[in-house]
Amino acid sequence: MQILAGRVARGAATAIVAAALMPLTALAQPWAPGQGPPPGLQLPSAEEAKQLEQLRQQGEAEGLRQRYLRSAHQLLHRFWNSREQPKLLFAGDKAEGCGVKQVAHPMAYYCPPSKELAMALNLRRSVSSAKGKGDRELLLLDLAVLAHEWGHHVNQEQGRGPFKGGLSLTVKQEELAADWRTGVFLGWLLNNGGIEVDDFTQTANLLFEMGDYERLAAQHHGYPKDRFEALTRGLASQLTAGQKLGDWRMDTQETFSRPLPATSEDQLLGRRRYEVRRFEIDRGQQIATNLLGGFLGAASCIWGNQQQCIGMATQQGKGRAAGAYTQRTLTLHCAFGSFDVSDDEFEPQAISRDGKGQAAVLLKRDCPKG
Repeated sequence: MQILAGRVARGAATAIVAAALMPLTALAQPWAPGQGPPPGLQLPSAEEAKQLEQLRQQGEAEGLRQRYLRSAHQLLHRFWNSREQPKLLFAGDKAEGCGVKQVAHPMAYYCPPSKELAMALNLRRSVSSAKGKGDRELLLLDLAVLAHEWGHHVNQEQGRGPFKGGLSLTVKQEELAADWRTGVFLGWLLNNGGIEVDDFTQTANLLFEMGDYERLAAQHHGYPKDRFEALTRGLASQLTAGQKLGDWRMDTQETFSRPLPATSEDQLLGRRRYEVRRFEIDRGQQIATNLLGGFLGAASCIWGNQQQCIGMATQQGKGRAAGAYTQRTLTLHCAFGSFDVSDDEFEPQAISRDGKGQAAVLLKRDCPKG
């Protein structure tokens, strides 16, 4: 994020935001899958993507984070064919721009005037669901944060892509453009064996949790759903619907599937079963939190002082939705044109009722034509 992970004192952030809203150069659009990069963009090889993953999986544990991020930093420089490579800073390093003197947690930012990119976000202190993750697993989230900060740098050089905006550029547009560029890079890694489907989905779950709910703040980065959609839009620019990724297939922009072995009962009933990854958003806790907050806010305005009222007002809408790729089984009933997803509250439904569009893709691809 271009604002010190959205959690640092706003004084240092102001200069960064001001720089982010400078006029931009011509827009850079994603290249179509299978058509290669635009002229002048020399992509790294698939082998280099695999080498980065090998470093994560097998590299010596001591000092691995910095070695991994430095390697990824070099890869991103070549991937985006950037004119200038930002200086990569870690916790304890001295900084020269945007009001920051020394990098420390929770700083993760890109500073345009000084061309500095800081990576000092302690993920286990910033993302609650990161606490049970292993060091190597968290490197993928670190990689996504690094790719996001690189997105800000490339936004300055090459434009905001599909988030170009109009005359009035906003922090939200800048952040979504950086999320989109993160998805483009992760999509390239996924397409070239640098990460696997479950690597991406688990990292996307953690990224969703990092979304911003401070809707009344000038530095609002965009709601988690907005940011997830930008991420998967970038991802889809590097993949094609139905493409095989190991034993998985990408069905839609945010769904993946792999077939399960057919049983005798499956064959008798003319059904097909799949292990699926589907991104689901549960707003139950968010609604309950916001309703309670609204009640307390109203009470503060009636019985409290002005400052209490203002304080409660700024908290409205901050109840968090839970969003994650679920691990479920989808059963497709070809003869009846219906589907059923395990562990949800619905009985078998018509294919048209699948809001994710995955069941329709599977029906068209795998069911016998009658």
